[in-house]
Amino acid sequence: MGASWHDSPSSVPPSNIFRVTEYEYDSEETSAPRRQQGLNLAARFTLSLGLLTLAGAIVAGFLFLQGAEKISREAASDARMELAKTTSSILAQRHDLGFGPFPKANGQIHSAENGASVGFATGAKPLGEGSELFKIYQLLPGEDLPVVNLFAPLEETADAADRMLVLVILILGGLVLATVIFGAYTARRVSEPLRSMIDDVLAISRGRFDRRIHVEGAASEVTFLARAMDRMVHDLVEGQETQRKLNKRQREAESMRELRRNLQPMTVIPPEGFGAETLLVEARGAGSGDFVDAMTDDVGACTLVVGSTGTRGMPGALLMAMTRAYLRSAVLQGFSPGPACVSTNESLHRDLAEGLYASVIVAKLDPSEKTVDLVSSGHKAPAIRWDEEQGQFRKIQPNGIALGFDEGPVYQRSLETVKIPVNAGDALFLFSPGVFECTNAKGTKLGEKGVVQLAKFAIEHDLKTMEKQLMKFLGGPPSTDLAFAILRDVQRGKDHE
Repeated sequence: MGASWHDSPSSVPPSNIFRVTEYEYDSEETSAPRRQQGLNLAARFTLSLGLLTLAGAIVAGFLFLQGAEKISREAASDARMELAKTTSSILAQRHDLGFGPFPKANGQIHSAENGASVGFATGAKPLGEGSELFKIYQLLPGEDLPVVNLFAPLEETADAADRMLVLVILILGGLVLATVIFGAYTARRVSEPLRSMIDDVLAISRGRFDRRIHVEGAASEVTFLARAMDRMVHDLVEGQETQRKLNKRQREAESMRELRRNLQPMTVIPPEGFGAETLLVEARGAGSGDFVDAMTDDVGACTLVVGSTGTRGMPGALLMAMTRAYLRSAVLQGFSPGPACVSTNESLHRDLAEGLYASVIVAKLDPSEKTVDLVSSGHKAPAIRWDEEQGQFRKIQPNGIALGFDEGPVYQRSLETVKIPVNAGDALFLFSPGVFECTNAKGTKLGEKGVVQLAKFAIEHDLKTMEKQLMKFLGGPPSTDLAFAILRDVQRGKDHE
């Protein structure tokens, strides 16, 4: 039923349990920027365009050389044919006109092999004065050999030049056309994924957060951009969901705080020679639904209750309110702790869904007999009794299962009532199970010894002083609601006068 700690309020150093070990954490995070592997879009486009231009230039050069060679051959062949035709025509006309051999032309003389030479002159009139001017080539093979005259038109035809110009225009035009086609193809490859991204982004902007950005076959930069935008949308949705949950928790926390403010313990005037205190330390956020209550029945008996619920948030707050209401009703009707818990269990088992439960520890003072009836219904935190005569703390844990689990028979058989004498200077300290798990910023738990230290502060001073020590240890509000109650005989011994 009980165990003892051989520590007295005067022998336990106040700072022992609040001495913590420091831990060092390396919270610095390093992250390298994400780099793209390989060539980027601009480099690939430039390289592709350069390779295309190089290939086009090679093809164009080859075609140009082939075309120029062909045009040159054709031009030379046409020139020779024109020379022959013109010479034949002039010779025939000179014969018809009865002209003799053509005199030696005054012009340029070009040496040839074997002592031969070629004379060249322009402006010759082989058909007499007033006739058309021609170019004349005189072949001079030697002194004893006849001179051969060749005649060509003075004005050369522009057919070869025109054909060369057409060839250049065709080759350059083909190169430009190939570049334009490649640019259009590349632009389409880039723009199609971007248009798809625009459609997806517009759909997302209209609230379709399940839409994902599709960029099949896109360049790596566009793919990275799509992934980044997908991640942004995902983070946005997560942020909205987190904000929604946060708003819900804030509303629940505010509702629970309002509920706790409206469910304060009764103002209890304990019997002469006794003292009773209650304290609820509210948690950050919605809290856990732990509660404390104090009541006085028609005959003036004082009852203290510390309870905890099996669920958190608004369901825990409602369960706390129900448990408190049923238990208070039973106590105010004059029931002792055992029957009051039995009545509360029947009501909660009838009303609660399966799996929901609450735990309480109830202490009722009988001032005439100077005893306390103590009942624990599944409460995982024992009562701590300070025995003034023995000078030690004792923990007392009566048997009993939680409220709401069983319809009645099993619950009644498990329930145990412990009668505790309250002598001069004795005290009984009740608290929430969550006090054991209180952890400060350095990761140190309060634990069993810490609870004893809190009991010492409460007994030597009051619950407010104890709360200051607890806040000093935690560095701020706890993560769960913490309920405390203390009942004591204020007739202290001579050592504490």
